[in-house]
Amino acid sequence: MPLRPGFCIFIPDTKTMPSHCLHFPDCGGCQTLDQEYPAQLLRKEEELRLHFSDWKGLRIDPVLPSPRTEGYRHKVQLPFGLERRGAILEVTLGCYAAGSHVVVDQSECLVQDPGLSRIAWAVREWAIARKVPVYREDTGIGWLRHLLLRKGAGTGEILMGLVTNGSGPGPRDLLPDLLQRCREALSGADGGGELVGVVQSLNAERTNVVLGGEEKLWWGRPRLREKLGPFFFPVGVSTFFQVNPFQTPRLYDLAAAGIPEGAAVLDLYSGIGSIALWASGRAGSVLGIEENPASVESAAQAAADNGIANVRFLAADVADALAKPERYLGDAGLPADAISGADAVILDPPRKGMEPAVRDALAALAPSRIVYVSCNPATLARDARAMAGRYRLASLAPIDMFPHTRHVECVAVFDAI
Repeated sequence: MPLRPGFCIFIPDTKTMPSHCLHFPDCGGCQTLDQEYPAQLLRKEEELRLHFSDWKGLRIDPVLPSPRTEGYRHKVQLPFGLERRGAILEVTLGCYAAGSHVVVDQSECLVQDPGLSRIAWAVREWAIARKVPVYREDTGIGWLRHLLLRKGAGTGEILMGLVTNGSGPGPRDLLPDLLQRCREALSGADGGGELVGVVQSLNAERTNVVLGGEEKLWWGRPRLREKLGPFFFPVGVSTFFQVNPFQTPRLYDLAAAGIPEGAAVLDLYSGIGSIALWASGRAGSVLGIEENPASVESAAQAAADNGIANVRFLAADVADALAKPERYLGDAGLPADAISGADAVILDPPRKGMEPAVRDALAALAPSRIVYVSCNPATLARDARAMAGRYRLASLAPIDMFPHTRHVECVAVFDAI
């Protein structure tokens, strides 16, 4: 699978020596911070090869290093907690301790964008100073549950999400103080940035799911603008978007390179259309299928804003759309063969991988090539075994999207037998 001309793996600012964080190893955010970076990459490759040890002759590339190993995370999602210090319950904010729901009160983080870290700490100080009631998992009482921050690396725009225990009146009268604290924090942050919106996500469920199903705009805009490569994307609090913007273009380059020139492509689990737009220059046409209507709306807007005419999007369950396209295509103004006529498929499912119904529908569709973007080698290997009678796993390209963790992303290319 050839790389795009100009594709470079030189990593001038990557540190090879172990980094030091005062929260390691208690914090569950990083698992391998005590290892040199080349050793981390080698371990990820070895673990990947174990998952695919029964594929004889399979080409597995070395893990593609991240251009940055520190400050790369441009999405920060942190729970609030309470810690007893003497007679006082203090508000805490940080990652959970490994294997628990105990919040490690964060005072530094090597992998988060520095500006987002400073905002996070400013929000914690605001909650303490203004006595904002913090949610307790054991009782279900309290209001402030999680803080979510996103930053557009290409624009500097920052979006804040406050996840709350239902609606309640909330401390919206304290918003001016919150905004002032955040602006002061950004003024001293490396890389800076500009806060463009504050969104409340309502979640009154006793659940580990972070975000709620309803959002309210407190201030500014509900989405930031991100520029990735030549494209602009609207990114909201609940939007799926890769968190390492320095490595994401390489991931998308590898995925697009697996598509035959001029092919009619289906992009499954297409989200806000980032891979679909990336592949649009190589493909003849791309149809993205995504269950979330809000994501489909954002994807269509991104295609229009970027002047991409050969990409369309369909709001539908992936398995249902593949198995029964007639239910959707006419109402969406798409031709009857928009799905059945696909030459190739790109899919980027969640960590659980493909559902059996999606695998069965893909087998019936029988595209000549499948490019599978996976964040979980275990479920990728499971799906590859399930498709083995119909598809040959031709190549596997691992990409390090998350330095100092055990996670690794992969682009797998399957050819019809």
